[in-house]
Amino acid sequence: MNLRVLFLGSLLAVAGSALLAEPLTRDASVYARPDPSATVLGMLPTGTEPAPALAPAEPAPYGWMAVEVAGARELFVDNKDVGKNLDVKPGSFFYLRPDRRAPVVAVMQAGDKAELANLHGDFTSYKVEKPITGYIKLALAGTTAPARPPVVVSGPAATGEVGRAGLPRFYEGRFAATQNFITYKHPYNFQLLDPTGNRFAYLDVSRLLLTDPLELYQDRIVIIHGTARTLNQEGTKRVIEVESLHLK
Repeated sequence: MNLRVLFLGSLLAVAGSALLAEPLTRDASVYARPDPSATVLGMLPTGTEPAPALAPAEPAPYGWMAVEVAGARELFVDNKDVGKNLDVKPGSFFYLRPDRRAPVVAVMQAGDKAELANLHGDFTSYKVEKPITGYIKLALAGTTAPARPPVVVSGPAATGEVGRAGLPRFYEGRFAATQNFITYKHPYNFQLLDPTGNRFAYLDVSRLLLTDPLELYQDRIVIIHGTARTLNQEGTKRVIEVESLHLK
């Protein structure tokens, strides 16, 4: 199984067990992203018990719940993730629209059914028979948000935690370029900033395969999947070896 799915799924299984929702007290809109202005994927009627999504491509922030929405629909895959036999490679993202900035609503896993539909420039569409991931507000699920977020799987973690991490994980922050001066040169050209504007980690993008220029992500909130390691003994400087990058 793809490491990003296995690792994230195991973390969210722990968190999700404490957030099992009660039946909905009223109809709930399911959003493509945890944002009330995002595309609405559907509606869960009153009385439904939401099915928690164990491995969403974008972890649910505080106050939201990632849920699975059943039903077949047409989704889009980047052509680089399409094999020679026009099959979808395991671990590939299914986008809601033929756009790399569109929400990622599912991840291809071995055994999933994806029937070829149409070509859309840099994307290929498939009729997918698997639940997709959407987001509802926790209050609608009859669940009160905990006083503290249960497990942080995106965004900055404690320095010690990053230093011990040996598996890839998801990080959320603002993508920015570093500035090299005559008297000081940064070890990497890009960095991930935390909500206060401080550098959380440098970004090693040498193994990242992108068709879009990195300038597209400049000064925007991104979701990064990769492995973090420290650059000094004190653990005050770190770098994330980026495996995937997409806009939030």
